[in-house]
Amino acid sequence: MPDTTAGKSLRSARDMIEKALREMADKAVLPKPGAERGVVGKIALRHILKMIDVVIAALEAPPESDSIVVYGILAEECEPVLGLSASDVFSALVEMCGEPHGSSIRPELPRAKQAVIDTLRREIVAVTVEYRARPGETGVRIIEMLYGADRQKVRRKRIKQEIDWGDIPEDVRARIIRDGDEGVTLSLPLGRV
Repeated sequence: MPDTTAGKSLRSARDMIEKALREMADKAVLPKPGAERGVVGKIALRHILKMIDVVIAALEAPPESDSIVVYGILAEECEPVLGLSASDVFSALVEMCGEPHGSSIRPELPRAKQAVIDTLRREIVAVTVEYRARPGETGVRIIEMLYGADRQKVRRKRIKQEIDWGDIPEDVRARIIRDGDEGVTLSLPLGRV
């Protein structure tokens, strides 16, 4: 973890909780009134310890890739449109786009539900992500989702956001610089054959 104040504080808190758990385990707790609180306290401390470990791991991981951001935005947009939970859609998108399970994108990510994958494959026609920018300047990311494939009319959802030059994927920045393109469009594979 980077040597930051937040990092030091988290490590310190983690160490204190771990010490408290060891001390609780070392003491022979005799059955007496209120002993249940000690058991509940130990369980709560173990959960807090696990949460701190997840936060520490997230801080140690490389910064979010643009893929994670795009999957997150799409997951949130699919929730009201397709009636699926954002967390289920996120897991499904990660799997459908070929991200390996347990990768640095989200090591604790649960496996995608097959029913959610089937719904997304049936409902989503295409997803594109367009980046528009000039070298070194703030640009725009436009995510466009075409959905409603099993219905009579295909609908379009478009999300437009400003994006810093450094947050644009490296390969896209290279194309913008090398080819002089101000706009680069990518398609999400979504596991289609």
